[in-house]
Amino acid sequence: MHRPKLQYLIGGILLFIVVAVIPLTLLEQSQPVEGWFRGRATPTRHRGIDFHAPRKTPTSTPKSLTPTATSTQQSNTTATPTASGTPSVALTPGISTVFTPPADSKSLYVSPSGSDSNNGTKDHPFATIGHAAQKVSPGTVVYVLPGTYNESITIKKSGDEDQRISFYSSTQWGAKIHTSNSDVPWTTRADYIDIVGFDISSSGSRDGIVNMGSFIRTIGNNIHDIPGKCDSTGGSGMTDGNYKAHDNDIIGNVVHNIGSSYPKMCQYVHAIYHSNARGHIYNNIAYDNAGVGINLWHAATDTIVANNLTFNNKEHGISIGTDTGNTGGKKGDNFIVVNNIIVNNALLGVRERKGVLGHNQFVNNIVSGNGKAPFGDEDYEWPSAAGSKDKNTIAKSYQPSLETIKNTLVFQPQAMMTDITVDQGTNLGAPGTDYNGQDRPKGKGIDIGPFEIQ
Repeated sequence: MHRPKLQYLIGGILLFIVVAVIPLTLLEQSQPVEGWFRGRATPTRHRGIDFHAPRKTPTSTPKSLTPTATSTQQSNTTATPTASGTPSVALTPGISTVFTPPADSKSLYVSPSGSDSNNGTKDHPFATIGHAAQKVSPGTVVYVLPGTYNESITIKKSGDEDQRISFYSSTQWGAKIHTSNSDVPWTTRADYIDIVGFDISSSGSRDGIVNMGSFIRTIGNNIHDIPGKCDSTGGSGMTDGNYKAHDNDIIGNVVHNIGSSYPKMCQYVHAIYHSNARGHIYNNIAYDNAGVGINLWHAATDTIVANNLTFNNKEHGISIGTDTGNTGGKKGDNFIVVNNIIVNNALLGVRERKGVLGHNQFVNNIVSGNGKAPFGDEDYEWPSAAGSKDKNTIAKSYQPSLETIKNTLVFQPQAMMTDITVDQGTNLGAPGTDYNGQDRPKGKGIDIGPFEIQ
């Protein structure tokens, strides 16, 4: 059987986002809350997450997430991954995929045409998200109606293990939060919070979303055009910034044009910045950012990075590391980086920084067309983490140009991707659903990247 040339396959990956995925996402923007949450009056499922199911702090690392230390392996860099087969166990460790709406959920509504002197009902909504945040209690669902909200929001009230507090854009990306000064559009200083479906931007801030609590889920947002500031205080599209926090999930977001004021690379401004223990980074798309697409640093450890797409970033595609300063002595370990597509980033595709321990796994990723770091090699940089494992990385040596990708034929983009993405992923750490909420797998195995195609 004739197989398409690799450059067409890689080009198809990016063009699939443009011609097939983004239009689908834009269609979702026109859907009211009933469509956005699949016809349910109370949202319960999106991006593979049970919004109201409790998530407990694990008492120990699951056995499947603790690989046995072995000698560092860098072989099979052009191997074709073996399909893992239909799984018989849940694909999403630590996150329930069974969705039952809470019987006693409380609802508040926010609309640009409302008033903060109202009572927050559907007929008499509040005017600002910040005011609604002052009225929430465990189990509250805040529906934010379409429109522009020129406010800087800080969430200070926590949900609990059994009753999360949830903020939803009733139309995906329809509720637009924008700041024109240095204020961060969204800051969460509380636990058990969901932030779902917003469009977030700023013309003066360093960051888009800053999460300082634990058990926070940032899901399905479009975070873009954050100028950042290229100094040691840094910036990001979204950051889990409290080194003592834990168990935060970043799922199904699109993060782009972060560090938009810098035409060249800025090593301090990143798209997704995860800096604490545990958590899941699933099904995200990060592109055209000044720094790293997905950056794990400081106190990050025991984190799964799976089925993301990161491309055209001015630094690395994915970087994992640890910084012992002010992190309580935590050392980065047990990272699982699987089923990701990492292409055309200016420096390394995947970087494992010095200081991490050696129980990290990099399995069934597509890493291609990335540049070179000043002191690294092409696509991967492995320092001193003896025991880390690299398996079945595809197309490491291929270097397509941006012009090649832009000019690649767009006919049947799904067919172009079949040979190197469909059924080629691993079950290890994979999310139970894809970017669009479709169950994984649909075929014989998990697909690589955010979308379950077949």
